[in-house]
Amino acid sequence: MTLPVYGNSLSLSQIQGEFGGSNPISLSEYYAGGSYVPAGTVGYPNGGGAVAIPTNGTISINNFFGATAFTPGTVTYTSGSGTFTVPTGTTTLVITAVGGAGSGGYGNRDFVTDTDYGGGGGGGGGEAVTSVSASGGGQSISWSVGSGGAGTGSSTTASGSLITSMTAGGGQGGSAGYPSSGTGGIGGSASGGNASNNSGDTGGNGEANYPGYGGANYSLGGTGGVGSGTPGTDGANGYITFTWS
Repeated sequence: MTLPVYGNSLSLSQIQGEFGGSNPISLSEYYAGGSYVPAGTVGYPNGGGAVAIPTNGTISINNFFGATAFTPGTVTYTSGSGTFTVPTGTTTLVITAVGGAGSGGYGNRDFVTDTDYGGGGGGGGGEAVTSVSASGGGQSISWSVGSGGAGTGSSTTASGSLITSMTAGGGQGGSAGYPSSGTGGIGGSASGGNASNNSGDTGGNGEANYPGYGGANYSLGGTGGVGSGTPGTDGANGYITFTWS
């Protein structure tokens, strides 16, 4: 939370409560860049504009009016599952979930015409975006990142009391180039985002002697193989990003 603004009372114990520390309290513990106050932290002394809290020299309680220990940030997970705890002091949380992408299809060869055919490209993963008021943080959100790889990518999900459950679906794999060129996989769908829900790009179709390329958004689909029994490449993993401010 933010310390009281100029014109209100402000005590050493309130500064300690915001930035940490132990008794007995000394103001000299709270130079910016020291053990408790991050470098670059600002206050609003005398009700004016932002002024950096001193790193040395003269320091007073006045320097701490309107100051906060909260630091905005972002973190991205590209595999696995877990629980994200919203940092204390957060007012707004944005979650971006992207599903895993599908793989490219197998290539094939027509031995009668001596023609190689490309497999279709994999579909990109879908994207769901949510922006919510975090009311100071502390809530927990369970998440799981969808993988790419061979075949259809898997979904990336997020759920918790703060949000509607989000699902960013995986893209489908491209089809094999048999008896002619393969078709691209359909992009993954998305649901549960209150800001946007976007389908991934459909993969490109294969052609004679050329592969179908994977959908570019929102995770990259695999490229189709070309020629008899040549596998396509794997689709990219999905991801989930938490941004707090």
